[in-house]
Amino acid sequence: MPNLNEYKDVWVFTEIKDHEKVNNCALEILGKAREIADDLNQNLVAIILAYEADKYISTIKQYGVDKIIYINNIELKHYHEQIFPELIFNLISKYKPSIFLFPSTEASSALSARLAYRCRTGLVNNILNIELDKNKGDLILTDKPAYGGIYSVKIVCPNTRPQICTITAGTFQKQELKKDNIKIIEEKYDFDINKINIKIIGAPTRKDKPSASLSDAKFVIGGGNGLGSKENFEKLYKLADLTDAQVGGTRRPIFNGWMPEHLQIGISGESIKSNLYLAFGISGAIQHVVGIKDSERIIAINTDPNASIFKVSDYCVIGDANEILDGLLKHYKVE
Repeated sequence: MPNLNEYKDVWVFTEIKDHEKVNNCALEILGKAREIADDLNQNLVAIILAYEADKYISTIKQYGVDKIIYINNIELKHYHEQIFPELIFNLISKYKPSIFLFPSTEASSALSARLAYRCRTGLVNNILNIELDKNKGDLILTDKPAYGGIYSVKIVCPNTRPQICTITAGTFQKQELKKDNIKIIEEKYDFDINKINIKIIGAPTRKDKPSASLSDAKFVIGGGNGLGSKENFEKLYKLADLTDAQVGGTRRPIFNGWMPEHLQIGISGESIKSNLYLAFGISGAIQHVVGIKDSERIIAINTDPNASIFKVSDYCVIGDANEILDGLLKHYKVE
């Protein structure tokens, strides 16, 4: 068991999204991390690994950090499953953080798992709330969906350091707070390129990448398994083109091959705060509902009058989602 007294400070992995900006979920986490750091009387530290990492510092400074530790190198432009874990593990070994929080993204989920293994500590994914045992400094991770979302459980992380978890986007609100005398530390990129077993030979591309992030979209049209086929699901894209909307969906259309993974809405995907969310053939599992709960207006269409989605909707339409979708397409094409 580690000597807990050696570990201090709250770290947040400020992931860079699409090599262009700080991940919005990471900025949300900084707000909650600031509260935890204050309760523990410790520092809040942002960790950046990126190409041209220093250009993101000005943004992160606005969110209440005491320190920013960054590593800059061209090899950090894209997440690499060997480079990132080794560099950050070296930082953990050097500075010994007590708490390390990550956004619940594809890259950060993979990274946090590898770090937890190297640190011989625990990892809890997709947390929806955090409390703190101020006497012991232990995190109490609450509202963790379990057993397919049937139950919400509480998890305590005693006697382990660092305490690591990933947090679902939209769980916390961004809180801008400018502090004086923020310490900026540049750490050396120190990775033996000869260790790499897997090399990236081309930059990842997404031909179907949306023009705007789901999390920023004002009007989102969502589809679920109830649409029945890929052909029906593709009608959502047509409606989105006609109404200046963005398409998203649940996990099942991804499994079915109807939709790319980056358009998923929910615990394992994006959280939205749209002015309007229009849901076609979505049952309303908790994993999806978590991602839409902050939308201003939700309209759901489902043949089942007892569908769970209706419990969180402002307007409930009991009917065939495909028939209504066809009707809307006809209406907007005529107009």
